[in-house]
Amino acid sequence: MAGDPGSRGGGDIAYVAQYLDCLDGLGAPGKGAHAPGETINLKEFPKLVERTALMIYRLTR
Repeated sequence: MAGDPGSRGGGDIAYVAQYLDCLDGLGAPGKGAHAPGETINLKEFPKLVERTALMIYRLTR
């Protein structure tokens, strides 16, 4: 399930999107992003890997 874009900060992709095709929002959920004490929900990884692999596969067809 996609997260609410309004509840997220700006992604690193914003700095390069004007120069090349890119896709954002494939990261794992967690708290304290890019800061000491950051956490990540590792239980989400299998689903994220599958979703990303499927997207890459479809983009190459």
